[in-house]
Amino acid sequence: MRTSGVLLFVAYLGFISLGLPDAAHGINWPFVRMDFSVPIGWLGLVIAAGGIGYLMSSFSVGYWINRFGVGWLLVTSCLLVSSGLFGFYFSTSFIVFALFSVVIGMGSGAIDAGLNAYAAEHFSTKHMNWLHAAFGVGATAGPIIVTSVLVSFSQNWRLGYAVLAIILFVMALVFLFSRHWWESEKHAPKKADVTLENTGPVTQLQALKHPVIRFQIVFFFLYSGVEVGVGQWAFTVMTESRGISIASAGTWVAVYWGALAFGRAIFGFLVERFSVDQLLRLCLAGVSLGALFFTVSITPYTSYFGLALMGFCAAPIFPCMISQTAIRVGKSYSVHAIGFQMSAAVMGAMTLPFLSGLIGGQFGLTFLSMSFLTYALALFVLFHLILRRAL
Repeated sequence: MRTSGVLLFVAYLGFISLGLPDAAHGINWPFVRMDFSVPIGWLGLVIAAGGIGYLMSSFSVGYWINRFGVGWLLVTSCLLVSSGLFGFYFSTSFIVFALFSVVIGMGSGAIDAGLNAYAAEHFSTKHMNWLHAAFGVGATAGPIIVTSVLVSFSQNWRLGYAVLAIILFVMALVFLFSRHWWESEKHAPKKADVTLENTGPVTQLQALKHPVIRFQIVFFFLYSGVEVGVGQWAFTVMTESRGISIASAGTWVAVYWGALAFGRAIFGFLVERFSVDQLLRLCLAGVSLGALFFTVSITPYTSYFGLALMGFCAAPIFPCMISQTAIRVGKSYSVHAIGFQMSAAVMGAMTLPFLSGLIGGQFGLTFLSMSFLTYALALFVLFHLILRRAL
């Protein structure tokens, strides 16, 4: 049990460290683009480069875990992220900078999918929610660290990335010294309902043919599109089509993200007292209802309530669906399935907000908000299809 507690602590550190680099670009980009003399919109190229790397590693994480084990995967991946951040520090051109973003994406994708796959099998649904809340702690701490470096060292953006690189390197050492514990099954909780299926090795192609896995790939694609898209577009919708002030709109977008983080902490307690599937059903209904309130927006307060409700109800969906994967598809399929789901989530976050933006540009911002209501309703229907197929 002591080993289990130590590994749980290391997993929390891993999720915090995973969130650290995520928001750093948003702080450093004005100084990076001036240094490399590139347009402000080229931040999208950096993010896309990281997304490509993420997809490359997360999609195939099941293969690497089966071949080398979780311990070595985490060590290697953390070193990749650290190396990429150090690469930012030494970059001499924008092209080199963007290439190192691919390296960081590859490391982050493997860490994210590897940690989620391990946690889904070995830790409770409660801890899955709290682990994802820990990611939010890292995503909050990263900008604070980078901003502090900019203020203290004459706007030296390179040094901020170097500080994050050192933190990730230390995390790689932690993974290195704990690598043998990750392979031990002595600390793993028993899940009789998971081990009923065959426990032999499963290939990626076999996993892709599993009907529940296919449904869940689409589910994660849609979910991330909703979560990220609402956060990206809510401010524009409220200020440009509803006459809501910049201060109020900005505050309620912050409330949306805050409700997401706060909700994961709260639902971490609730998942042990209620059926996980019942909570998911209610939360998906809540997201749809929140999207309806935000879309209709009879008054500004309707928009505010819709945003807050969507953020809070969306909180447990991602971690709970990850946690339930092994139960729905079996242990031998789950490691591949979680890698596919993480890849689908990144694809959804990259494409659906962009699609909604195109819809808004062509038909107006009301139709943009309606697109998120459509995605939310599709999620609700898809969840029930997953439940029927998993029975």
